[in-house]
Amino acid sequence: MSFLVGAVTDSGRSPRIGLVLPGGGARAAYEAGVIQALVELWPGGGGSRIDVVTGTSAGALNAVYLASRTADLERGAHDLAALWSTLTADRVYRRQPLEFWHRFGSSRWWPSRWDRNPPLRQGRAHALFDTGPLRELITREVAWDELNRVIGAGLLRGVAVTTTSYTDNRNVTFYQASPEVESWTRVRRVGMPVALEPDHVMASIALPILFPSVRINGCDYGDGSLLQLTPLAPAVHLGAERLLIIAVHGPTRIRARPLPASTPPSWAAIAGFMLDALFLDSLYTDLERLKRINESIASSMLIPDLPLRVVETLILSPSIDPTLLVSRHRDRFSRWLRWLVRDSEDGVSPGFELESYLFFDGHYCRNLVELGYSDTLSRKDEIRKFLTG
Repeated sequence: MSFLVGAVTDSGRSPRIGLVLPGGGARAAYEAGVIQALVELWPGGGGSRIDVVTGTSAGALNAVYLASRTADLERGAHDLAALWSTLTADRVYRRQPLEFWHRFGSSRWWPSRWDRNPPLRQGRAHALFDTGPLRELITREVAWDELNRVIGAGLLRGVAVTTTSYTDNRNVTFYQASPEVESWTRVRRVGMPVALEPDHVMASIALPILFPSVRINGCDYGDGSLLQLTPLAPAVHLGAERLLIIAVHGPTRIRARPLPASTPPSWAAIAGFMLDALFLDSLYTDLERLKRINESIASSMLIPDLPLRVVETLILSPSIDPTLLVSRHRDRFSRWLRWLVRDSEDGVSPGFELESYLFFDGHYCRNLVELGYSDTLSRKDEIRKFLTG
């Protein structure tokens, strides 16, 4: 990753704080709990300050929601936690009886000779679920008009959501920020200034196969985690000098149920593994890369006068793996979720990875919110030192 995006911190100015919110499906409820505690811990009490917010996939929803409430961050953080704690699946997606069968019908899902006929192709399904309810929620709950106002007033430097362009095969970060923030172009990733709208968030959340892609200005976009090899970069491009990163699991995994050595993984177990890789593995790889860059700067190994700066990071992650939490709610799994993991003997995937991402349930999400809140308070001294040191 290149951090050629600005000079050192101006004299007399506090370092800009960037909040990085990766994806994670239902696990993003953990982020809401962390944010609620962070606001309470911020030095000066009511003087809460976040300069940059970036999000990907479900983290994009949290990012724009929080950014739109910058004028009253404490209330915004509380409302975001309440939103996740009362979430239900029917507020995220819509399904109908026999929908799986109809959508997997050969003429509707799989390529066929009918695809050469445009009128017939219009009837093909592009995802298993209709995310109309989620669009309605995002449109209603995010104070979109406030984004321009808080940025113009200097309360927020910028907010960004990251997507993947299926049209030109690159990672695209849509951002709304102060005029001094410049757009960027790197290998297979770009930053585009826009006035953020629900379409941008829906595109970032559009998990392949499950949720439909979103067309913006003639290009089709999907989940931002697909090609996001440098998830920390957008926040740095927007000018953040210290990054608070909320991960939805740690660098190591603890399985809720170990897979017997003689049993090959089911497709549900593999799907859960893929979601782990999609949402989180690039984050820890990018952190390692940033650590090496910081070490090189500190040891003066780089070319003099090169406009690089040390970017400090603090990562907050669950003390309890979400797979363990979701396993406690297995009796509440919906029929479609049990159908999805039907290859398992008891209708759940061996490690509960897939369920931990797709189980949009208020009880489970409330557990994640509470965990995020308590985890953050348990590290309050470290966090305050990071914010003020």
